[in-house]
Amino acid sequence: MKKISLLLFIVIVSLRLAAQDTGAELEARISYEVERRDAANETITEEEIKNKIFSAPATFSFYGSGGSKAVYYTWLLYKKGDLENPVARYSDKDITRYTFEEFGEYIMKLEVADNDSNTSEDTFSFTISESYLDQPNYFSPGDSPGANDEFRVAYRSIVKFKCTIFNRWGQKLFEFTDPAKGWDGTYKGKYVNTGVYYYVIDALGSDGIRYKRGGDINILRSR
Repeated sequence: MKKISLLLFIVIVSLRLAAQDTGAELEARISYEVERRDAANETITEEEIKNKIFSAPATFSFYGSGGSKAVYYTWLLYKKGDLENPVARYSDKDITRYTFEEFGEYIMKLEVADNDSNTSEDTFSFTISESYLDQPNYFSPGDSPGANDEFRVAYRSIVKFKCTIFNRWGQKLFEFTDPAKGWDGTYKGKYVNTGVYYYVIDALGSDGIRYKRGGDINILRSR
């Protein structure tokens, strides 16, 4: 399955369902948008996204359509398996920028009503994936641009992250808190020498898994 292609910047990718008015006087319809990240190393795939599986943190906007007689809009968010206790409830026509950070299967329900208490509803089901984190033990900065020239983790559904890079004497060379980014092998604007360096990672997954990792980074060059 093809991985998400690298975007030049964060964009809001429209994944709207067909939510145009159908001519019905009262018919609930949900459409949505989800923000996409510039993260080639985020291991969620296009096929999974088509199947409505997303990597946390996932930021959604939900839009409601109810027909010509719709007056009242009610949104109810549920965890699948517990349809008696909504996680959240809203009375606006739309919900903008709602971020999911917790693993699980969710159901968003829209109920619309007219002035005569007639109702219609629509639902949208999706999944926030479990977490995953893996890290390389070598890379080649400045050797072959575009090919293994940064130290980057492979990840999905990581909601908190910190990675610190040290040299063999314990001097901190670099630190970053976005798992989509990485270390380019430089310190104060210059490539460090080949050899062994060290990383320490402290991260939290959408499923509550705490990742505390540490190990060697080997910097290699052919010249």
